[in-house]
Amino acid sequence: MFGVSRRYLTDFDWPLLAMALLVAAFGVLEISSAEPFPGLWRRQLVGIGIGLGVLFFVTLVDYRRIVNIAPYLYVVGIVLLALVLTPLGREVNGNKSWLYFGSFGFQPSEFAKLFTLLFLAYFLSGVKRYPLDLWTTIVAGGIWAVPTALVFAQNDTGSALSFTSFLAATLFLSGLRWSWLAAALVAVCIAVVVAVPYIKTCKSYKCERIKAVYWPDLAEKRFRYQNEQSEIAVGSGGLLGKGIRGSTQGTLGFVPEVQNDFIYAVASEETGFVGSFAALTVYLLIVTRLIQIARRARERVGLLLVAGFASLLLYHVTVNIGMVLRMLPIMGIPLPLMSSGSTSVVATLFGLGLAISVRLRRFVN
Repeated sequence: MFGVSRRYLTDFDWPLLAMALLVAAFGVLEISSAEPFPGLWRRQLVGIGIGLGVLFFVTLVDYRRIVNIAPYLYVVGIVLLALVLTPLGREVNGNKSWLYFGSFGFQPSEFAKLFTLLFLAYFLSGVKRYPLDLWTTIVAGGIWAVPTALVFAQNDTGSALSFTSFLAATLFLSGLRWSWLAAALVAVCIAVVVAVPYIKTCKSYKCERIKAVYWPDLAEKRFRYQNEQSEIAVGSGGLLGKGIRGSTQGTLGFVPEVQNDFIYAVASEETGFVGSFAALTVYLLIVTRLIQIARRARERVGLLLVAGFASLLLYHVTVNIGMVLRMLPIMGIPLPLMSSGSTSVVATLFGLGLAISVRLRRFVN
């Protein structure tokens, strides 16, 4: 027993956990600095504490046991997503993505992403044909399509698109035909070209969000406001920033939802280019570490699971920071471990726990 405990402690990926906690601590600091609601940073600490408990529990369990119950977890995720569309669901900031039981509320989509990834890894790891045949690809697409459609029905476009990140990663690593990949890319390019004239004339709020970034002169002023204020916050930080609690755009309420989707804006204003670049570097190191774990996984299922989670994490970081820097439309995507929200924090630490579990068992038959 002592030998197992010693191996667990020595083989545990402490650098990965340390980097995750570093980002989380930076997030708590910035949430307490902006603090649009009293005590919000304390709630974030509670979420981090719960997430760490989940992480350590998952690392103690063989990840293959969790993968084996993936079909059941997938069904649980689908049921929770469906319940959001009932009166139990609650609309927040235009998205009906929260599920409430009394005073307790959470976002099922955050866990549904991981449950869907687990099921895809479970299914694709059992496929022996290489490259993938058409039927296998269709089934994998069906696994992806059900939760994605339910999240899209909640008006949460950003989260719906995030499911595509790990679908693409797992299919590619499973042997998706290059000709199919090229056809998909061509189809996307054609769709974008066809959609541009429609977006420029469309008046829906989603189209306005897109125009606010790429054709600001065509967008209504109220849809440009958040982009502009975020851009001002990042630019005013300069090289070294205004110091902690020195933010004006964030603390004075010019940037809406500064504690959630735009926490990187207030962080950039207070710590400047140096602090924001350091945070981005830590994220890239986390993703790099996950890729290393995936490459060293003993089994295909471990490779698909960790690589899929790395792609999901990279998607969240890229889209969130792209929104803040006015390079991508606003889609309501949280910055992992930094944005306020216990559901996102717990789900992210759950995913990191799965990755560490894969690392711990890379030498086990």
